Amino acid sequence: MNMPELNNCRVGVAQIDITPPMGSNLDGYFHRRIAKEIKSRLYIKAIVIEGRGKHIVLAASDVCWTPEQIVNEAKKRIEETCGIPPGAVMISSTHTHTSPVLDTVEGLPYSADPKYVREFTDNLVKAVTDAFNSMFEASIYHGKTDAEGFSIYKLCRLKSGKDVYDIRPMDGGKDGRIGLSGTLDNSVQAFCVKDATQKIRAFAVNYACHPNSGPEAIWAEWPGDIAKTIAAVYGQDVPCIFLQGTAGDVDCMPGLPHEQIGRGIAGAAIMAVERASRPANVLPVDWRYRHIPVPRAVKNEESDRFIDALRRKKDIGLMEQSWINIYDSWNPEPKETQVPVQCLRIGDTAITGLRGEIFTPLGLELKKFSPASNTLVVELTDEKKGGYVPSTAQAGRGGYGEFPFICRHLVAEAADRMTDAAIEMLWEMWDSSR
Repeated sequence: MNMPELNNCRVGVAQIDITPPMGSNLDGYFHRRIAKEIKSRLYIKAIVIEGRGKHIVLAASDVCWTPEQIVNEAKKRIEETCGIPPGAVMISSTHTHTSPVLDTVEGLPYSADPKYVREFTDNLVKAVTDAFNSMFEASIYHGKTDAEGFSIYKLCRLKSGKDVYDIRPMDGGKDGRIGLSGTLDNSVQAFCVKDATQKIRAFAVNYACHPNSGPEAIWAEWPGDIAKTIAAVYGQDVPCIFLQGTAGDVDCMPGLPHEQIGRGIAGAAIMAVERASRPANVLPVDWRYRHIPVPRAVKNEESDRFIDALRRKKDIGLMEQSWINIYDSWNPEPKETQVPVQCLRIGDTAITGLRGEIFTPLGLELKKFSPASNTLVVELTDEKKGGYVPSTAQAGRGGYGEFPFICRHLVAEAADRMTDAAIEMLWEMWDSSR
């Protein structure tokens, strides 16, 4: 039976509008796009949870990715203002491809607006600070369910043994595709925060699917429609923080309007939470944060041949030209990078944060070997051009998202090193509390 003292904590929530002006450069693809309309507002949302004097923070923004320099500055200022250590602060992105550029990347034909970057950083700090300063007695209700039919695995195995990015229906191997290269994770995990009057004050939703629409518009995409649906049910002052799951190899289901996907996932999250009859254990509140050394990708004869073939290609497309530009601008130094891995704990629930666009097998492995009753895996945390992180088996099979330097910046073994470190950190937290 749950002990009453294990069900109670203090929570603060906040959300801040970060919608840029029309005319802003948009992130997410290899060609330049300019925002010609605003389809929805963009937000930063933050939840601060405190138990027995220990705090953790979840902050997610409606952007494609949050550059490391912004993350580091924000965490430093949050520690100065709120006293919360950087390792306890998880900063992530919903990965909408219709948001402003936050970093200028060599080889890509668009750049960030320094003024907007400064404002974004200030707003990120303000969202966490506002949440910290508005804390109230609370309980947390966790739920999980499956939501099939909203996503599709985007990589197919070929007769050659390689992979290809192709979401068309299978044709029995006539075009060389013999099956999907992996499996989906259709799980929706959600928790809501209730105050002492049992009013719902905030939501958090974890689901794995790539927002990938591409219009020339400012738009929070289907993660924004999750929040919009939650607010329609529980009130406009109830923020929903979306924690993007391991979606590097997962696209939206073709033919479904993305607004419909957002409403469907929100419905699954509401159902999961509403059938939770008692609050979850929230103690202990804890965290672990570690940097692990991972070698960066190295050019070789195979990668040179691939790029040289593109150089000789007639009528080369914008995306392929960007690949050449990125390859030519690749700096081999440093040979190794320190990759952050982060684990948060809220009682029986673990939240793991990984840098980059993580492939589904990594998330499934973490959930399989986690000591927690509920494990949420969040990608695109503490970003530094993290790129795609496929499983070791998939890293050498080609397919979009697996080309070194262009989309994958680390060696193939990065997936194993990150997953192993996260499992070790989770068990360290759970064993230390026994």
